[in-house]
Amino acid sequence: MKNVFLAIGPDSFLLREFISQYKKAAIVKYGEFSVQTLNITQHPIGEIINEVSSPAFFGGKRIIFLEEFPPPPTPKLSEKKKEEYEKLLIRIKDLPEEVVLFLVIEKPDKRTKFFKTIKKDCEKIYEHKSFDPKRDANKFSDWICERTKKYGSEIDGRNADFLRSFVGNDLSILNNEIKKLCLLKYGKNIEKEDIVALAIPSEESADFAFSNAISGGKAEKIVNEFHSLVLQFDAGMVWNRDLLSTIRTLLKIRFSLDSPQEKSGIHPFVERNMKRVVSTFSIEKIKKLQWVLTEIDSGTKNGTFSLSGDSRAFSLHIEKLLWENFK
Repeated sequence: MKNVFLAIGPDSFLLREFISQYKKAAIVKYGEFSVQTLNITQHPIGEIINEVSSPAFFGGKRIIFLEEFPPPPTPKLSEKKKEEYEKLLIRIKDLPEEVVLFLVIEKPDKRTKFFKTIKKDCEKIYEHKSFDPKRDANKFSDWICERTKKYGSEIDGRNADFLRSFVGNDLSILNNEIKKLCLLKYGKNIEKEDIVALAIPSEESADFAFSNAISGGKAEKIVNEFHSLVLQFDAGMVWNRDLLSTIRTLLKIRFSLDSPQEKSGIHPFVERNMKRVVSTFSIEKIKKLQWVLTEIDSGTKNGTFSLSGDSRAFSLHIEKLLWENFK
């Protein structure tokens, strides 16, 4: 299939970025009217066949991006649709020399004849896979540094790693946070303090930050971690979603270590990853943690303080309890 290229995911962000950059380059080289985008779910097959069969009006090249072909696993194709796609596939095999066709789909059904034929005969396949958090740490760091530079700022590798641990591994979310940081720190270096103050932490990073802070047993670190998240979210939400759940998870796993016959009820993956943290806990520290939980739980029930009341007062109350029990 001459002049036919296949661009697929599974990473949708990297795929969209690739197509966007290629379109911009094609417009610069061949002109805006030479670049066209069609979607097989939004345009009649007859219209698509006609477009890919038509040479450029004034010579030169026609660059066509056809989205959602070859088809995804769902919905299941009807017999009529299969016949239409067969006609399209025949036409794609014999394009005019002036036409360059990019077939774009995030997650194609690799079992179909359409995909297998295109994969076998097309000129090139561009497959965009997500970075693996365990194997591709350097790729994440390099990518963050490149994006930051693209948006007009700088970040070193150490802070790039911290940004990923703080925001998470989703490239689309990371890109949005990098844009925000660069907008507010344009022309300057992005530091850890900027990330904590301006970026939105993922739930996973919040849980990790709390468990990591608590495992160190340092009151200042624990209180600072709680305070930094309160600046991003409502104090009551941080308590319920992050600190409360983290402490309870740590307690369950710690007790299961002392009594192997007792099941913690925690997902095995979470338990494996948190055993390192809880193994540093003494029984005395466990008692202090449990006392903090009991104290705050009693306070919310007897009206001593309210989760929906003055968030600053609530935050200070928790910080005071954490400080007293870990100093």
